[in-house]
Order: sequence, then structure tokens, then C-alpha cells
Amino acid sequence: MKKILMRAAMPPLSNIKPMHVICKNLIGNNLGNMLFPYSVARTLMCEDVVIDTMTTAKEYSMTEVKRINEEYDCFVFPFANAFRISFMEELCRVTSLIKQLKIPCIVIGVGAQAPVNKEPKSAALDEAVKDFMHAVLEKSNIVGLRGEFTASYLKKLGFVDGKDFTVIGCPSMYAFGKKLPEMEVKELTPLSSVSTNSKLDLPQKFHDFMYRSRQAIPDYYYIPQVIEEINAMAIGKKLPSAFAKKIPNHFPIDFSDPIYKEGKGICFANAQSWLDFLKQRDFSFGSRIHGNIAAILAGTPAFIVVSDARIKELVDYHNIPHIMMKDLNDQTNIFELHQKADFGKLQEGHEARFMHYLDFLHQNGLETIYDENGDVKGCVPFDEIVERTNFYGPVRAFSNLSTEDQVRRLQQYHREMSIRISYYEKLRPPIKLFCKETVRVKVLHKRERCVERFYPLIRSGKPKAKVEDEAAEQENA
Repeated sequence: MKKILMRAAMPPLSNIKPMHVICKNLIGNNLGNMLFPYSVARTLMCEDVVIDTMTTAKEYSMTEVKRINEEYDCFVFPFANAFRISFMEELCRVTSLIKQLKIPCIVIGVGAQAPVNKEPKSAALDEAVKDFMHAVLEKSNIVGLRGEFTASYLKKLGFVDGKDFTVIGCPSMYAFGKKLPEMEVKELTPLSSVSTNSKLDLPQKFHDFMYRSRQAIPDYYYIPQVIEEINAMAIGKKLPSAFAKKIPNHFPIDFSDPIYKEGKGICFANAQSWLDFLKQRDFSFGSRIHGNIAAILAGTPAFIVVSDARIKELVDYHNIPHIMMKDLNDQTNIFELHQKADFGKLQEGHEARFMHYLDFLHQNGLETIYDENGDVKGCVPFDEIVERTNFYGPVRAFSNLSTEDQVRRLQQYHREMSIRISYYEKLRPPIKLFCKETVRVKVLHKRERCVERFYPLIRSGKPKAKVEDEAAEQENA
């Protein structure tokens, strides 16, 4: 039996109560972060393989590192846009962890973040990325990148294409192998059913476009993806002031917004129910790359408004229909964008990209459920677990619940907060020491300011037990 440890906020097949997921931020800040582990786990979960998960949002002791070395055959890191200033502290922690490990460490789909046509400009980030890459390459043969933008950045840092790294795109796009799910492209009309997604800190013209589109297609749903928005929708927590310096018009900031009150705003606590919901929609559009990749994996046409380089390198690599933010104006019409989009291009080159992805995994010594032709060898253990699991469905906004359900949700929230407060009380002395040491290190080393949303004591850092035990543990808590 082979044991793989995978970086993830929670196991991709866990079926945890939604309020527990939200209160403990088990989505890893963004719903999109559920898709990478989902895809990678399905690909690597052969009949003789066990996959456990672990977050990297904390420091690990020598005892924990020793246990990882003894229990696991390799550590797999499905990353996103990790090469950015706001993630630098966690990137350094991951680098430190990898240096201490003796098992193979494989990085799948890491990328850089910057505005369109610009590159990251930070000497401190450059050094952190170089240190990370050197550490990973000592424990694996090659690193998988999200796109050409990240490849260009690493070349300037001295790394070699084909030797140190290769572009594989986003691993979530390969969840179902060499063929994407069949996509039925229907004519978009005011009677269509659509799913939308958005991001707060985008130009007002984008929010105006989304508002016009929602008005034109009444049968819509809005899916908030980041934990701050989800908290605002589900329990009424205010958006942090640093998170929302200026709220744009037409953006739902709390559950009092008509989008939420009318039941049109929902979110999800697991990837499977998200995909199942999107299968029922005719179309998905907005600014969230993985909100729309989720639609593609559900067999639903999707269209993306590209706002930065990390998104652009993915839509270019995977042929995802899109429009650049700079090309958006007050005359832009969602019906025209849909009509002109070539959704068939998604399948063009997908099989070749998938086979390259498999070659990358094989180069790093990873077995998959696929044979040399990219066909499934036999049964798919991941799918068998999905079929026998009744996953929790959508989470509705607090304002859209009945009085009884509102009381029930507040009770759930109070119960979760009580557990967390008790945990904090026990850790108060260590927290004080941690804070003092953090301040001391920052002053001594004059590190750049990091604004990453970081919850070191909320997410569990202990590798999880078997997936099927997860729901039972939560029920007994």
C-alpha cells in the first residue's frame, strides 16, 4: 500500500458539515482551492494508494516532520498562484518543510501573480522563489507550472525550461482525463439559467457589466468564492476593512443584499456538490478562473473576464473563452460574448496537454489511474467513493433562511466558535510568544509586508485519517 500526503485544506472527498467548513476556513480561503486536490486525488488514487492531506499554513515540529518521513512515500503539492508577495511567508515555510523532508516532494501547477503584461517585481520574492525551486528540485525531477507567464519569470531567475520546469497548465482541468466532459452549448437568452462569479477589487465597469447581465437574465445564481464573502453571506460577518477599502456599486457585501435575500447567492462546502450544481446551469461567466473551470468540469460552457496575468496564462494555455478587462466597456453585452465565443476550442489540444501532464507525473515517479494511452486502466476508486457519498448541498444566505433555520445556523455558529475560543484559551501563552518572535524576526530581517489571509490556529495541520471517517468525526464533535 502506497501512502501519499497531499497539500490541501481538507480531503477532497470529505463530507463535512458546511458551517464547520466555513468557521474553520477549510476551503483554504477560496472555493477554487478545492478543485486542485479533487483533480489530483482522482488521478493518483489507484486501488493500492491512500491519500491523506495536510495544510502548510503553519510551522511543523521535528517530531511531525519525522512522522511524515516515516509514514508517507511522497508529498504532493497542488499549488495555485504561490509566487506572490502576499503568499511569501507561507512559501518560505513550505521551503523549510521540504528541506527537512527525505521523501519525494512534487509540485503540480504552481504559478506567479502580477498585472497583465507585467512581472513580479520584488527582490525578496525572487529570492524566496529561487530558494523554493532549489529545495523542490532536490526532492523531485521537474516542477509543473501553470503557464508561459510563470515560465518566463523562472527563466529570468536562472531556471531552465524542460530541465527544471515544464508548463502543464492547471491540474484541475485534467480531473476527468484526456477528454473534457461533453458540453451542450445552448443559445443564451433571457430565459437561460446561468451561474455568475465575481471579485470585489475589480474596476467599476466590470461590476456594471455583471449587473447588466444579471438584469438581462433573471434566472441567475451568484457564487461567492472567498472566505470573507462567504462569512458575510452565511452568518453576517462584516468584510474586513483591509479587504474592502472601497466597495463597488452592485457588489453584494452582506446577506442584506437583494441577491442573497432573494436566494440567488449560494456557496458550497465541497467540490462535488459545486460541480453537481453547475451541471444544471446553461452557462457560467464572471472573473473567477476556477469558478468557471468548475463549470467546464461540469460540462457547462463558461466565459471569463481576464483581470491579471495569472488568469491570462491559464485561459491562453487551455483555450478558455474570455475577454480582457481592458476591452470591457459600457456597451459590452453578455449575449454577444456568448454568441461569438468558440467553446469548441476547449477540446482542441486538450488530449495532448493531458498526455504531457501524465508524462510530467511519470517523470516524478507518480503512478496514475491511466495507462500509457491515457485511458483508465480499470475501476476508479475516487469515483466509487463519490457514488456512495451523499454530499452536503449548497449553503444558502442567512437572509434567505426561515426563522427556524436561522436559529439553527446561529446555534451551529455558536458551537463552532465556542470550540475555537476554548482552543485559543489553551494556546494563549504560546500565541504571545509566537507574536513576539514574529515581530522580532520581521524587525531584524526587514521582510516585506505580507497581507495574506492567514489563520494558523484555525486549520488543522495534522494529516487526516481515512476519508470515510471524516464525517463521523465531525458528527461526534
